[in-house]
Amino acid sequence: MNQVIELLKGKKNLIAIIGLSIFSITFFGLYIQQTSAEEKFTCPKLVTEEESNEETLTVDIKGAVKKPGVYTVKKNTIVNDVIELAGGLTDEADTKNLNLGKKVTDEMVITVYTKKEAANEKMDSISEPNPKSTSGKISLNSATLEELMTLPGIGESKAKIIIDYRETCGPFTKKEELKNIKGIGEAIYAKLESYITI
Repeated sequence: MNQVIELLKGKKNLIAIIGLSIFSITFFGLYIQQTSAEEKFTCPKLVTEEESNEETLTVDIKGAVKKPGVYTVKKNTIVNDVIELAGGLTDEADTKNLNLGKKVTDEMVITVYTKKEAANEKMDSISEPNPKSTSGKISLNSATLEELMTLPGIGESKAKIIIDYRETCGPFTKKEELKNIKGIGEAIYAKLESYITI
């Protein structure tokens, strides 16, 4: 045992160099791993709560309301607020299938059925924008991996990064944010622009 201790005392510099090398390699490996993850995309600046509350949404309300149409509302508006904007309900309106307290989302369609229509069949009064909107475009915020891969120039790896982006940075607020993703520049964006929506 004493011989081992004597041997180690003579090799202090060597032990220090080995220890420092192990520490450096570990630190460098963790740094590289973190940087490569961060380089896949850049999140836009975080909006303050005040700015977030000023964001506007477009909602389409149809059916048994006095003034059906498309309305622009602030974020955090609920279905009941949109009904009020549309002049309120008509006398024959039935709201049993509506969640009046639900927060609206961009491109939401609210349909207020009449009592007669509601009695004829069970209907869903609120439809969220689906991955492929009525215009046939792919929604960056709700499309699946497979749907994103149908876009020109988007393979599996870029589709995964798009999904990572919206999970990390929050939903896309404009289509141009797609350019925040590494590997999607002006040229690729120009090919995609007509196929996508938020």
